[in-house]
Amino acid sequence: MVRSSFHKGSGQAVHITEIAKRLVRLRHHVIIISREIELKPKEVSIGDFNFVGDRVPFLRNFVFPFRSISFLRDFDIVHTHYHPCVFVGNLANKVLGKPHVFTYHGFAPVRMWRDPKQRLKMIDHRIGTFFALRLGVGRVVAVSHYLKNELTKNYKIDESLVEVIYNGIDVERFNPNVRGNEIRQRYGLEDKPVVLYLGRLVPYKGVQFLIRAVPLILREVPNAKFLIAGSMRYDMLNLHGITKSLGIEGSVIFTGFVPSGLVPKLYACCDVFCYPSLWEGFGLTPGEAEASGKPVVAFDTCAIPEVVENGCTGILVEPRNCVQLASAIVSLLKDVDLRNKMGLEARRRVLRLFSWDNAVNRTLKLYKEVLS
Repeated sequence: MVRSSFHKGSGQAVHITEIAKRLVRLRHHVIIISREIELKPKEVSIGDFNFVGDRVPFLRNFVFPFRSISFLRDFDIVHTHYHPCVFVGNLANKVLGKPHVFTYHGFAPVRMWRDPKQRLKMIDHRIGTFFALRLGVGRVVAVSHYLKNELTKNYKIDESLVEVIYNGIDVERFNPNVRGNEIRQRYGLEDKPVVLYLGRLVPYKGVQFLIRAVPLILREVPNAKFLIAGSMRYDMLNLHGITKSLGIEGSVIFTGFVPSGLVPKLYACCDVFCYPSLWEGFGLTPGEAEASGKPVVAFDTCAIPEVVENGCTGILVEPRNCVQLASAIVSLLKDVDLRNKMGLEARRRVLRLFSWDNAVNRTLKLYKEVLS
């Protein structure tokens, strides 16, 4: 399995790790290779491919595949994720004849980035992926039907080559029996109603819309508290400035990066999980919140409706509409029975649809088809 960067807090890193460790448990030999590693899962071997120029944009995209190629000779299949590591699989297919599977996790739209460097990067990813998909990819995995539709319409990929395999959720780690008392005590939340956001603090993830909705929510639920968990990366938002300008500093708590071991307790401490993202290829955090038995309020866009069932496991509202966002959160904070009902159904839906074991079984089936 190949991913050019393997970072903490990355949904793709979670995906790769969960698939890889289950393949290992089934007695397959798996190695994750990357040129930039922050995570080292205990159950899976990691190949760290540092090389001269690995920090130089664009140049490293060309060097990494050639640096990796000799290592791939003994493997039966190369499974790449994202761009530019897809070129590693392309080269292995053309030079070594190795079957190549590519998982498409999607790219946030260019217009949603403010940083010129990030915009250029997204344009590069799109153009590169368009050509890479035609240069030695046996099958493509999309982690949602939304992304499959994007592949067939925007990338002109034959529908028969694309297999939708949903991400899974670790339902043992995220479950309704986890207690959130430690988090409530740490931030002085006591028995107050708590709304949680967990994710990267970048514009397209939409946390700014939740913050702008806070004054509207406080009119109806004055003692509500809002936990904003996650760190900033690339595009920076002046969230503290927005919070101060709205006069809501006493109600909003920024936790910064949350260590992996505390994340289940973070979900457990909240009454409502809010994820106002403008773009998602799947949406792991809403799924984790649902597995924890929490109702979700989110925008009705992209792949989110595949994870959150509107009116059943949460409430979906019009994208960028802070008034609707506030109204949905207020309705859940004021109705404990509705919260509990949605939380219970959310857990059931995750158990039914988002299993890592099922994702691994379907991935293995795909491997066998490609190998034959």
